Amino acid sequence: MTIREICDILKSELFNNNFEYGFILDGKKYKPNMKNGFDNEYYCLSKTIYLIQEPQLTIREKIGTCIDIVLVMKWMLTKLSIPSKIWLIYNKHKNKAHTILTFLAENKIIYLELTPQSSKEWYGQEIIYLSEQEFCQEYEKMGYDIFDVTDLIVIGQQPHFLLNKLN
Repeated sequence: MTIREICDILKSELFNNNFEYGFILDGKKYKPNMKNGFDNEYYCLSKTIYLIQEPQLTIREKIGTCIDIVLVMKWMLTKLSIPSKIWLIYNKHKNKAHTILTFLAENKIIYLELTPQSSKEWYGQEIIYLSEQEFCQEYEKMGYDIFDVTDLIVIGQQPHFLLNKLN
């Protein structure tokens, strides 16, 4: 499959289907209220009660964190036999972290940001790297530490790989 075909498949599920940022636990949806800036209550809940969701739940309920969205992407790509990795990018100076996914297509590494309500200017646009090394170096130049967390994500558990960085 081409890069464009793969991105179109991912976008068809996640880009225009009104996904919301947040999580669901025991049937209750938790979403940040950003009307007055940073939502400290949601942030505390996401660090204490949030559990990584099954991709099917995220799709059905149309709500997820960056972790949940990249799991949906990985699940979709696995069904297409397309190799992918999940990365944690962490800026220790700002104590900010984000989980993203890359996949391999046409011998290139592709990053496609599809986290709901993302304010990133490249939201919904694929960024193409010639190698994984180039991808990592790009984030390191921007002041981020970058970690492959693909094997650290456990559905139904807290994201310890992320929480350990933020605490």
